[in-house]
Amino acid sequence: MKRFAPRAGRTSRAATSSALAVCLAAGLATASWAAGDPDPADKKRKVDDSISATKADLSDTSAELVEAYDSLKSTRAKLPAARSKAKQAEEVETAAQTKYDDAAADLRVAKADEAKARKDIRTTSTKITRARSDVAGFAGEVYQQQGLGDLSVALGAESPGEVIDRMVIADSAGGAQSDSLDSLTTSRADLVTQQDRLEALKDKTQQARDDASTALSDAKVAKTEADEAEADLESLEADQTSQAKTLRTERAKEQGRLTGLRAESDRLGKILEERARKARVKAAKIKAAREAEQARQAEARRRAAAAPEPEAADPNPTPPATSSGVLAAPVNAPITSEFGLRFHPILNYWRLHAGRDYGGACGAPVRAAADGTIVSAGVAGGYGNQIAVDHGVKRGVLLSTTYNHLQAFARTSGTVKRGELIGYVGTTGTSTGCHLHFETYENGTPVDPRRWL
Repeated sequence: MKRFAPRAGRTSRAATSSALAVCLAAGLATASWAAGDPDPADKKRKVDDSISATKADLSDTSAELVEAYDSLKSTRAKLPAARSKAKQAEEVETAAQTKYDDAAADLRVAKADEAKARKDIRTTSTKITRARSDVAGFAGEVYQQQGLGDLSVALGAESPGEVIDRMVIADSAGGAQSDSLDSLTTSRADLVTQQDRLEALKDKTQQARDDASTALSDAKVAKTEADEAEADLESLEADQTSQAKTLRTERAKEQGRLTGLRAESDRLGKILEERARKARVKAAKIKAAREAEQARQAEARRRAAAAPEPEAADPNPTPPATSSGVLAAPVNAPITSEFGLRFHPILNYWRLHAGRDYGGACGAPVRAAADGTIVSAGVAGGYGNQIAVDHGVKRGVLLSTTYNHLQAFARTSGTVKRGELIGYVGTTGTSTGCHLHFETYENGTPVDPRRWL
């Protein structure tokens, strides 16, 4: 998923506090304010950029969520068939196992029957051998007594009847032995036939068992594959469900961020609208101050044209008030020019010198005249590098000071204490040499610093 980082590299500019902006409007008409806090316009641009990036994130996440839902739906649609196939494979395996078990049992019976038949054949063969031996012995006796057999039988009898009986018994014995031998021979032939049949049955049963074993092995493989396919789908379903949940959570977060960013954009928009309104008020004050300054300059030129040679500096200085000690001298250097009307050495016309100049060397330390808050630090047109400090309400007015033509800044924001180092004497802006131009403002109007020093 793409991630967009907030744009970096923009230089932050501070918004001037609303109260001081109004108070300093006339005196700082050309100032370009900088501060420690981000400018609302820049911040709003960043917020709007973040809104666009978050919208893109949200769009990407929503698309991924739709894709995840589609994949999950497809996976879930495949699960019933996979489960059915796994169940069928299990049934086939069970049937194959039963068939194999039956075939194995049949084979065991066939082998037992065959073994019994072989045993019976061996027993009958033994009996035949014995019968043949008996018949052979009887035949030998008859042969040895051939010609004397009947006489021997007759001589052994005690009566004629016994002679007949003995001869009948002798004939019967010979016939019985012969019949027994014939019967055993027939039985053996039957047993051999039965053995052949049982052996054939055993071979057939063996083949059936082997076929059942192969079928069972195939069924087990099919069952394993079906189980694995089902498990894979279930695992995929779990992963896709988790992914969808993660995407839902991410989308909710992005929607929350978007809501917050929009609220912040609206808030900053209202701040900018208010700032624009104040800027219009400030512009009106600046215009009025400029027109008043132009009128003073015109009056000064008219008087200068009608008056004799003017003195080099401060021909009509404002009488200083008694020092109150609210402010301390910002630099340890001689005073080279006081507050009042003077002929500008660069612009070459008479105008109000709205502050006090200290003739310090470039790089000399400049210190805060009193406790306060730095509201701006930056380039301010003809003032060059400037620091403006808000000292709050003093003697019923909003008192502020500016330190102009600085070479460098020691502080650019935050609160400062009386006597704390804030910058260094320089000659930036409209300046003829190293010095500090120090101004004081009451409710935004420049006044003689001697009223407060």
